[in-house]
Amino acid sequence: MEYRTLGKTGLKVSIVGFGGIPIENIGRKEAVEVVNRALDLGINLIHNAPTYGDSASKIGEVMKERRDECVLNVKIFGSTKEQAQAQLEQGLKMLNTERIDIVQFRITEGSFEQGMGESGGFQVLKKAQAEGTIGYIGITDHDPKFLVKAISKGFFSNLVVPFNFVYDAAQEELIPLATKMKVGITVMKPLGRGVLLNISEALNYIWGHGIPTTIVGMKSVREVEENARIGEKAKPLSKEQRERLESLAKELRQKYNVKDGALLPLGQ
Repeated sequence: MEYRTLGKTGLKVSIVGFGGIPIENIGRKEAVEVVNRALDLGINLIHNAPTYGDSASKIGEVMKERRDECVLNVKIFGSTKEQAQAQLEQGLKMLNTERIDIVQFRITEGSFEQGMGESGGFQVLKKAQAEGTIGYIGITDHDPKFLVKAISKGFFSNLVVPFNFVYDAAQEELIPLATKMKVGITVMKPLGRGVLLNISEALNYIWGHGIPTTIVGMKSVREVEENARIGEKAKPLSKEQRERLESLAKELRQKYNVKDGALLPLGQ
């Protein structure tokens, strides 16, 4: 497994990260096997949120024995202190841990002022960071333009944003700025919510932009093993591959509603 440094956090993370949403749809025993296999193969970034059904508690089963083998990356909603505190406590409990390596503060442009203010959830996260419960505070949203404004203020050490070869708005301003500021970038929706079938080319397209890691949803041992194999070494795309992806991107934009990094059937 190839590892890269996540910006100014200094954390070494696998270029393939484990996305925890899909395991809410499988049994607990199978989910535990999937998470264990990911750790066995060197996938050390585990992404989740207390709002992802029971997936966090399934990951928590594994954390009882293997907490120190991974970097926990947890999304916390909460424009108010009360919301953020409740989600933080819920996340810690479900994941069976006393510390979260990275919290991604989920906030939008419309709620940014409130969330960052004196009564906002950011104050809860800063307090938890000072107490050692949280290692680093990042930000996540689906709008790259808003994230440009948000990270420019210097509050966040990392971010999570949707990016793939069809939905590529983040490369215009956000990726260059984050790279310059050493704000660690984690990509979500690298496969357009499962529509982009050539996984190797889709992931290598992302890594070719200097992205440290991308979260891939996985719900089976087979998927874990396939993604881990691809993540053994990032491989630059050839000129022919890049041209093919550019052509395919144009076709897919005509066939799908490209929204927030996901490729949805037209009309959705």
